[in-house]
Amino acid sequence: MVDDVLIVVAVGILIVRQFQWRSAEPRRMLLMPLLLIAVGLVYLGFEVRGLQRADWLLVGELVLVAGTGAAMGCVTRFRRAGGLQYRLTGAGIVLWAVFLAIRIGSFALAGVLGAQLLDATGLILVSFGVNRLAASLVVRRRIAHGGDKTLAYDQGNAGTRR
Repeated sequence: MVDDVLIVVAVGILIVRQFQWRSAEPRRMLLMPLLLIAVGLVYLGFEVRGLQRADWLLVGELVLVAGTGAAMGCVTRFRRAGGLQYRLTGAGIVLWAVFLAIRIGSFALAGVLGAQLLDATGLILVSFGVNRLAASLVVRRRIAHGGDKTLAYDQGNAGTRR
């Protein structure tokens, strides 16, 4: 129970950080998502004792959270302030609500169908990591292929659209 609370608090902190300006260092963007996925998989290794037929729904959840992550990458804003920086826009709040609805829906569905994997605590970390990985990959692609178009948003007025 304590580990569940700690994970929820940590994920909450990471969500809040998405709305703060961060340095757009492409290599560094992948570190946290990959670490979350790795820790989640290790955690799942201790939690899961065999798979159920209904555990295939995990694939559907991961596709959906990757989709919300990619959408978050698309609504990310950029600015130049001591280097390129990025943050999630207000639309990201709606996307986080969708992410949470997917996660809660998966948990509820797991209870109904007996899918052991979907209600495992480690899956919270894996889902969050997949979401962040998808967002980071989209942001990295936008930076690599956008050039000055990436900065279609402000270069000095706190990232608001001109």
